[in-house]
Amino acid sequence: MKFHIEPEDDVIDINLPSMVDMTFLLLIYFIVTFQNIVEESELKVAIPVDAQVVQQQQVTTPEEVVIDVFPSGEIMWNGQPTDAADSDAMPELKGVLHDLKQAYPDQAVVIRGQRDTLHKRVVAVLNACSFAAIDNISFPADASVFED
Repeated sequence: MKFHIEPEDDVIDINLPSMVDMTFLLLIYFIVTFQNIVEESELKVAIPVDAQVVQQQQVTTPEEVVIDVFPSGEIMWNGQPTDAADSDAMPELKGVLHDLKQAYPDQAVVIRGQRDTLHKRVVAVLNACSFAAIDNISFPADASVFED
């Protein structure tokens, strides 16, 4: 028994022009229906705002507090005298710095001293800043900032 399979001469025709037409129609459909995505930042929307929140956001940041330490032991806070020259505890300066820290958590302090200033007084000012939990402390690098 010999099975003889004859090759089929039927060639399947693909109607290529119809496929090209269909592809172009789909392309035109997607181009026409495409919507440009608008970023949220480009939208002009007026959002209602609570007046109390606006007032809280308008709180200004404080200026630096400048503490001058003199050789005589005097300590000036923004040009105002504080505590006695022989006071190591500095209760008045501690109170002022503590109140400032409560009002402004990022309060900055600049401590200025002269060449003849005792380190003991500068350390006492640093202790007052530590008591008030102020950690943004700086010392001026230029000696001419503090005039006699």
